[in-house]
Amino acid sequence: MSSSVLIATGSYSSTERGRGPGIELLSLEVGDHAESHGTALTVSRRAAVELPDPSFVVWSPDGSLLYAVLETAPTRVVAVRVDDRGETPQLAADLELNGSGGCHLALGRDRSTLVVSDYGSGTVETVRLDADGLPVELIDVDDHHDHADGLDPHPHQAAALPGTDLLAVPDLGLDRVLLYRQERSGSLEPAGEIPLPRGNGPRHLAADHESAQLHISCELSGKVATAARTAQQPARTARAESRRPAPSWSVTSTVPASGDEGENFVSHLELTADESALLVANRGPDSLSLLSLGPMRPELAAEVQVGAHPRHFTQLGDLVLVAAQEADRIDVLRRRGMDLAVAAEPITAASVSCLAVRP
Repeated sequence: MSSSVLIATGSYSSTERGRGPGIELLSLEVGDHAESHGTALTVSRRAAVELPDPSFVVWSPDGSLLYAVLETAPTRVVAVRVDDRGETPQLAADLELNGSGGCHLALGRDRSTLVVSDYGSGTVETVRLDADGLPVELIDVDDHHDHADGLDPHPHQAAALPGTDLLAVPDLGLDRVLLYRQERSGSLEPAGEIPLPRGNGPRHLAADHESAQLHISCELSGKVATAARTAQQPARTARAESRRPAPSWSVTSTVPASGDEGENFVSHLELTADESALLVANRGPDSLSLLSLGPMRPELAAEVQVGAHPRHFTQLGDLVLVAAQEADRIDVLRRRGMDLAVAAEPITAASVSCLAVRP
Protein backbone atom coordinates (compact mmCIF):
# COMPACT_ATOMS: atom_id res chain seq x y z
CA MET A 1 0.00 0.00 0.00
CA SER A 2 1.07 3.60 -0.50
CA SER A 3 -0.17 7.05 0.44
CA SER A 4 0.37 10.46 -1.10
CA VAL A 5 0.85 13.73 0.78
CA LEU A 6 1.65 17.29 -0.21
CA ILE A 7 4.68 18.90 1.42
CA ALA A 8 5.44 22.62 1.37
CA THR A 9 9.04 23.76 1.68
CA GLY A 10 10.45 27.18 2.36
CA SER A 11 13.94 28.01 1.12
CA TYR A 12 16.40 30.87 1.25
CA SER A 13 16.42 32.44 -2.18
CA SER A 14 18.32 35.74 -2.11
CA THR A 15 21.73 35.71 -3.76
CA GLU A 16 23.62 36.44 -0.55
CA ARG A 17 21.80 33.79 1.50
CA GLY A 18 20.70 30.87 -0.63
CA ARG A 19 19.90 29.09 -3.85
CA GLY A 20 16.28 28.06 -3.40
CA PRO A 21 13.10 29.00 -5.29
CA GLY A 22 11.25 30.40 -2.27
CA ILE A 23 8.28 28.08 -1.76
CA GLU A 24 8.08 24.69 -3.44
CA LEU A 25 5.25 22.14 -3.33
CA LEU A 26 6.24 18.47 -3.42
CA SER A 27 4.00 15.43 -3.66
CA LEU A 28 5.38 12.44 -1.75
CA GLU A 29 4.08 8.95 -2.36
CA VAL A 30 5.24 6.72 0.48
CA GLY A 31 5.27 2.94 0.12
CA ASP A 32 4.63 0.65 3.10
CA HIS A 33 7.61 -1.60 3.92
CA ALA A 34 6.67 -3.04 7.27
CA GLU A 35 9.53 -5.54 7.49
CA SER A 36 12.48 -3.24 6.82
CA HIS A 37 13.79 0.27 7.27
CA GLY A 38 13.74 0.78 3.51
CA THR A 39 10.99 3.02 2.18
CA ALA A 40 9.70 3.33 -1.37
CA LEU A 41 9.46 7.08 -1.81
CA THR A 42 8.33 8.76 -5.02
CA VAL A 43 8.68 12.54 -5.22
CA SER A 44 6.84 14.75 -7.71
CA ARG A 45 7.65 18.45 -7.90
CA ARG A 46 4.29 20.14 -8.34
CA ALA A 47 4.96 23.90 -8.37
CA ALA A 48 7.08 26.75 -7.00
CA VAL A 49 6.32 30.30 -5.89
CA GLU A 50 9.22 32.73 -6.15
CA LEU A 51 9.51 34.69 -2.91
CA PRO A 52 12.46 36.26 -1.05
CA ASP A 53 13.70 34.13 1.84
CA PRO A 54 10.60 32.43 3.28
CA SER A 55 12.10 31.17 6.54
CA PHE A 56 9.00 29.43 7.93
CA VAL A 57 5.72 28.13 6.50
CA VAL A 58 2.50 26.88 8.07
CA TRP A 59 -0.77 25.63 6.58
CA SER A 60 -4.22 26.94 7.41
CA PRO A 61 -6.29 24.35 9.34
CA ASP A 62 -8.19 23.30 6.19
CA GLY A 63 -5.05 23.12 4.03
CA SER A 64 -6.32 25.61 1.45
CA LEU A 65 -3.81 28.35 2.32
CA LEU A 66 -0.09 28.27 2.99
CA TYR A 67 1.25 31.11 5.15
CA ALA A 68 4.90 32.13 4.98
CA VAL A 69 7.03 34.67 6.82
CA LEU A 70 9.74 36.35 4.72
CA GLU A 71 13.03 37.05 6.48
CA THR A 72 13.27 40.50 4.95
CA ALA A 73 13.52 44.12 6.13
CA PRO A 74 10.75 44.84 6.82
CA THR A 75 9.29 41.42 7.52
CA ARG A 76 6.48 40.33 5.21
CA VAL A 77 3.74 37.75 5.68
CA VAL A 78 2.22 36.14 2.61
CA ALA A 79 -0.63 33.72 1.96
CA VAL A 80 -0.56 31.33 -1.00
CA ARG A 81 -3.80 29.71 -2.14
CA VAL A 82 -3.12 26.06 -3.01
CA ASP A 83 -5.36 23.86 -5.17
CA ASP A 84 -6.07 20.22 -4.34
CA ARG A 85 -3.12 18.87 -6.33
CA GLY A 86 -0.74 21.70 -5.52
CA GLU A 87 -0.13 22.44 -9.21
CA THR A 88 -1.38 26.03 -9.54
CA PRO A 89 -0.58 27.95 -6.35
CA GLN A 90 -1.55 31.63 -6.37
CA LEU A 91 -0.20 34.42 -4.19
CA ALA A 92 -3.35 35.67 -2.43
CA ALA A 93 -2.00 38.21 0.09
CA ASP A 94 1.24 40.02 0.91
CA LEU A 95 1.35 42.13 4.08
CA GLU A 96 4.31 44.27 5.17
CA LEU A 97 4.94 44.42 8.92
CA ASN A 98 6.89 46.77 11.21
CA GLY A 99 9.63 44.40 12.31
CA SER A 100 12.54 42.89 10.41
CA GLY A 101 14.13 39.49 10.00
CA GLY A 102 10.97 37.44 10.55
CA CYS A 103 11.98 33.85 11.30
CA HIS A 104 8.79 32.09 12.45
CA LEU A 105 5.02 32.34 12.30
CA ALA A 106 2.22 30.38 13.90
CA LEU A 107 -1.54 30.45 14.19
CA GLY A 108 -2.55 32.38 17.30
CA ARG A 109 -4.70 31.05 20.13
CA ASP A 110 -7.33 33.11 18.33
CA ARG A 111 -7.36 31.30 14.97
CA SER A 112 -8.23 34.55 13.19
CA THR A 113 -4.67 35.70 13.88
CA LEU A 114 -1.06 34.85 13.04
CA VAL A 115 1.82 35.47 15.44
CA VAL A 116 5.16 36.42 13.87
CA SER A 117 8.56 36.28 15.58
CA ASP A 118 11.05 38.86 14.27
CA TYR A 119 14.58 37.69 15.08
CA GLY A 120 16.17 40.82 13.62
CA SER A 121 14.13 43.56 15.29
CA GLY A 122 13.41 41.67 18.52
CA THR A 123 9.64 41.98 18.18
CA VAL A 124 6.58 39.73 18.19
CA GLU A 125 3.80 40.89 15.85
CA THR A 126 0.17 39.82 15.64
CA VAL A 127 -1.63 39.84 12.30
CA ARG A 128 -5.40 39.78 11.74
CA LEU A 129 -6.83 37.33 9.20
CA ASP A 130 -10.02 38.19 7.33
CA ALA A 131 -13.02 35.89 6.84
CA ASP A 132 -11.20 34.17 3.97
CA GLY A 133 -8.13 33.53 6.12
CA LEU A 134 -5.98 36.17 4.42
CA PRO A 135 -3.60 38.41 6.42
CA VAL A 136 -4.96 41.95 6.22
CA GLU A 137 -3.85 43.98 9.23
CA LEU A 138 -1.08 44.31 11.82
CA ILE A 139 -2.91 44.66 15.15
CA ASP A 140 -0.21 44.35 17.84
CA VAL A 141 3.55 44.62 18.33
CA ASP A 142 5.32 43.45 21.49
CA ASP A 143 8.88 44.77 21.62
CA HIS A 144 11.18 42.44 23.56
CA HIS A 145 13.51 45.36 24.17
CA ASP A 146 10.96 46.31 26.84
CA HIS A 147 11.92 43.08 28.67
CA ALA A 148 15.61 43.12 27.76
CA ASP A 149 17.45 44.78 30.68
CA GLY A 150 20.17 45.86 28.26
CA LEU A 151 20.35 42.54 26.41
CA ASP A 152 19.81 42.04 22.67
CA PRO A 153 16.47 40.24 22.13
CA HIS A 154 15.95 37.62 19.42
CA PRO A 155 12.52 35.92 19.62
CA HIS A 156 12.62 32.74 17.56
CA GLN A 157 9.25 30.97 17.79
CA ALA A 158 5.70 31.26 19.11
CA ALA A 159 4.06 28.06 20.34
CA ALA A 160 0.67 27.41 21.93
CA LEU A 161 0.91 25.52 25.24
CA PRO A 162 -1.70 22.71 25.36
CA GLY A 163 -3.88 22.62 28.47
CA THR A 164 -3.41 26.35 29.00
CA ASP A 165 -4.51 29.57 27.32
CA LEU A 166 -0.90 30.68 26.83
CA LEU A 167 1.54 31.25 23.98
CA ALA A 168 5.25 30.73 24.65
CA VAL A 169 7.97 32.70 22.83
CA PRO A 170 11.58 31.51 23.33
CA ASP A 171 14.00 34.46 23.08
CA LEU A 172 17.55 33.47 22.22
CA GLY A 173 19.03 36.83 23.23
CA LEU A 174 17.23 37.17 26.55
CA ASP A 175 17.75 33.56 27.73
CA ARG A 176 14.06 33.48 28.62
CA VAL A 177 10.81 32.05 27.37
CA LEU A 178 8.21 34.82 27.48
CA LEU A 179 4.59 33.82 28.09
CA TYR A 180 1.55 35.60 26.66
CA ARG A 181 -2.22 35.53 26.77
CA GLN A 182 -4.14 36.61 23.71
CA GLU A 183 -6.87 39.14 24.44
CA ARG A 184 -10.25 39.31 22.73
CA SER A 185 -8.86 42.06 20.53
CA GLY A 186 -6.20 39.63 19.30
CA SER A 187 -3.34 41.50 20.98
CA LEU A 188 -0.83 39.72 23.22
CA GLU A 189 -0.59 40.47 26.93
CA PRO A 190 2.51 39.38 28.93
CA ALA A 191 1.69 36.60 31.40
CA GLY A 192 5.04 35.57 32.87
CA GLU A 193 8.35 34.06 31.81
CA ILE A 194 10.63 31.06 32.20
CA PRO A 195 14.24 32.10 32.87
CA LEU A 196 17.16 29.94 31.72
CA PRO A 197 20.79 30.19 32.80
CA ARG A 198 22.77 32.72 30.78
CA GLY A 199 24.37 31.50 27.58
CA ASN A 200 21.77 28.86 26.67
CA GLY A 201 20.02 30.76 23.88
CA PRO A 202 16.51 29.21 23.79
CA ARG A 203 15.34 28.79 20.19
CA HIS A 204 12.37 26.38 19.88
CA LEU A 205 10.04 24.70 22.35
CA ALA A 206 7.95 21.51 22.44
CA ALA A 207 5.22 20.89 25.03
CA ASP A 208 3.50 17.64 25.97
CA HIS A 209 -0.29 17.28 25.61
CA GLU A 210 -1.02 19.09 28.88
CA SER A 211 2.19 21.17 29.13
CA ALA A 212 3.31 19.35 32.26
CA GLN A 213 6.78 19.47 30.71
CA LEU A 214 8.29 21.87 28.20
CA HIS A 215 11.42 20.91 26.26
CA ILE A 216 13.52 23.79 24.92
CA SER A 217 16.28 23.64 22.31
CA CYS A 218 19.18 25.83 23.41
CA GLU A 219 21.07 26.98 20.33
CA LEU A 220 24.06 28.55 22.08
CA SER A 221 24.81 25.84 24.66
CA GLY A 222 24.03 22.82 22.47
CA LYS A 223 21.64 21.47 25.09
CA VAL A 224 17.99 20.62 25.65
CA ALA A 225 16.44 22.23 28.73
CA THR A 226 13.36 20.69 30.36
CA ALA A 227 10.99 22.82 32.42
CA ALA A 228 8.40 21.23 34.73
CA ARG A 229 5.07 22.82 35.54
CA THR A 230 4.78 24.11 39.09
CA ALA A 231 2.03 25.64 41.21
CA GLN A 232 0.00 28.43 39.67
CA GLN A 233 0.74 32.07 40.40
CA PRO A 234 -0.93 35.36 39.46
CA ALA A 235 -0.09 36.53 35.96
CA ARG A 236 1.99 39.69 35.56
CA THR A 237 -0.42 41.88 33.72
CA ALA A 238 -2.03 45.26 34.18
CA ARG A 239 -5.36 44.30 32.64
CA ALA A 240 -8.00 43.23 35.12
CA GLU A 241 -9.56 40.80 32.66
CA SER A 242 -6.29 38.84 32.54
CA ARG A 243 -5.58 38.80 36.30
CA ARG A 244 -6.25 35.12 36.82
CA PRO A 245 -3.86 32.42 37.93
CA ALA A 246 -1.27 31.52 35.29
CA PRO A 247 0.73 28.30 35.16
CA SER A 248 4.44 28.57 35.81
CA TRP A 249 7.39 26.36 34.99
CA SER A 250 10.93 25.96 36.30
CA VAL A 251 13.91 24.37 34.57
CA THR A 252 14.66 20.95 36.07
CA SER A 253 17.41 19.68 33.75
CA THR A 254 19.69 20.57 30.85
CA VAL A 255 21.28 17.75 28.84
CA PRO A 256 23.48 17.68 25.71
CA ALA A 257 21.43 17.36 22.54
CA SER A 258 24.12 15.30 20.78
CA GLY A 259 26.70 12.68 21.68
CA ASP A 260 29.25 14.69 19.69
CA GLU A 261 31.46 16.80 21.95
CA GLY A 262 32.06 19.50 19.34
CA GLU A 263 30.22 22.79 18.86
CA ASN A 264 26.48 22.35 18.37
CA PHE A 265 23.95 25.04 17.41
CA VAL A 266 20.74 23.16 18.18
CA SER A 267 17.81 24.20 15.99
CA HIS A 268 14.39 22.51 16.03
CA LEU A 269 12.88 19.87 18.33
CA GLU A 270 9.59 17.94 18.49
CA LEU A 271 7.98 15.30 20.65
CA THR A 272 7.05 12.00 19.02
CA ALA A 273 3.32 11.32 18.77
CA ASP A 274 3.35 8.97 21.78
CA GLU A 275 5.43 11.51 23.77
CA SER A 276 7.95 8.80 24.69
CA ALA A 277 10.83 10.56 22.97
CA LEU A 278 12.13 13.86 21.71
CA LEU A 279 13.66 14.49 18.27
CA VAL A 280 16.32 17.21 18.07
CA ALA A 281 18.20 18.69 15.10
CA ASN A 282 21.89 19.47 15.62
CA ARG A 283 23.88 21.92 13.51
CA GLY A 284 27.60 21.32 13.90
CA PRO A 285 27.41 17.55 14.36
CA ASP A 286 24.83 17.73 11.50
CA SER A 287 22.66 15.02 12.99
CA LEU A 288 19.22 14.21 14.28
CA SER A 289 19.06 12.93 17.85
CA LEU A 290 16.41 10.79 19.51
CA LEU A 291 16.18 11.39 23.25
CA SER A 292 14.14 9.01 25.40
CA LEU A 293 11.95 10.66 28.03
CA GLY A 294 12.33 8.72 31.25
CA PRO A 295 11.22 9.73 34.75
CA MET A 296 14.32 11.81 35.52
CA ARG A 297 15.61 13.61 32.39
CA PRO A 298 15.94 13.09 28.64
CA GLU A 299 18.62 10.58 27.63
CA LEU A 300 20.26 10.15 24.22
CA ALA A 301 18.96 6.92 22.66
CA ALA A 302 20.04 7.26 19.01
CA GLU A 303 21.70 9.74 16.66
CA VAL A 304 21.89 9.70 12.85
CA GLN A 305 24.01 11.85 10.54
CA VAL A 306 22.10 14.06 8.10
CA GLY A 307 23.02 16.78 5.60
CA ALA A 308 24.79 19.98 6.60
CA HIS A 309 22.95 22.53 8.76
CA PRO A 310 19.67 20.78 9.63
CA ARG A 311 17.50 23.83 10.32
CA HIS A 312 14.09 22.19 10.68
CA PHE A 313 12.27 18.87 10.38
CA THR A 314 8.76 17.46 10.38
CA GLN A 315 7.23 14.08 11.13
CA LEU A 316 5.12 12.06 8.70
CA GLY A 317 3.91 8.94 10.49
CA ASP A 318 7.07 7.14 11.53
CA LEU A 319 9.13 9.05 8.96
CA VAL A 320 11.15 12.15 9.85
CA LEU A 321 11.91 14.61 7.03
CA VAL A 322 14.91 16.82 7.82
CA ALA A 323 15.58 20.15 6.06
CA ALA A 324 19.37 20.21 5.64
CA GLN A 325 19.81 23.80 4.49
CA GLU A 326 23.46 23.84 3.43
CA ALA A 327 23.36 20.36 1.90
CA ASP A 328 20.47 21.35 -0.40
CA ARG A 329 18.50 18.28 0.55
CA ILE A 330 15.78 16.75 2.70
CA ASP A 331 16.96 13.67 4.60
CA VAL A 332 14.43 10.86 5.12
CA LEU A 333 14.71 8.93 8.38
CA ARG A 334 12.47 6.40 10.10
CA ARG A 335 11.82 6.08 13.84
CA ARG A 336 10.70 2.81 15.39
CA GLY A 337 10.58 2.92 19.17
CA MET A 338 13.99 4.14 20.31
CA ASP A 339 15.63 3.28 17.00
CA LEU A 340 16.37 5.86 14.32
CA ALA A 341 17.73 5.00 10.85
CA VAL A 342 17.99 6.25 7.29
CA ALA A 343 14.83 5.24 5.43
CA ALA A 344 15.38 6.47 1.85
CA GLU A 345 17.65 8.53 -0.36
CA PRO A 346 17.62 12.29 0.35
CA ILE A 347 15.31 14.55 -1.66
CA THR A 348 17.01 17.42 -3.52
CA ALA A 349 15.85 20.80 -2.18
CA ALA A 350 18.09 23.88 -2.56
CA SER A 351 18.68 25.95 0.61
CA VAL A 352 15.65 24.37 2.27
CA SER A 353 14.78 26.12 5.53
CA CYS A 354 11.53 24.51 6.69
CA LEU A 355 8.91 21.87 5.91
CA ALA A 356 5.15 21.58 6.44
CA VAL A 357 2.86 18.62 5.66
CA ARG A 358 -0.53 19.65 4.30
CA PRO A 359 -3.32 18.70 6.76
